[in-house]
Amino acid sequence: MTASVIGALIGLGVAVVDFFLLRLLASRVDLPETRQVLNITAISQFVLMPVAGWFAGSLIFGE
Repeated sequence: MTASVIGALIGLGVAVVDFFLLRLLASRVDLPETRQVLNITAISQFVLMPVAGWFAGSLIFGE
């Protein structure tokens, strides 16, 4: 496995944890607009964090 793939997998792991934490926070919020924004943010982390991890892995280890 390359450093980029390892970075993407680490980013995916962080995204899973972040997803559950943001969903937990969204369940405690009173305003429906805020709840919707937190849910959208939680789902978008599944795309953004692995991409950031992909680039960070290749940047740090120079592949």
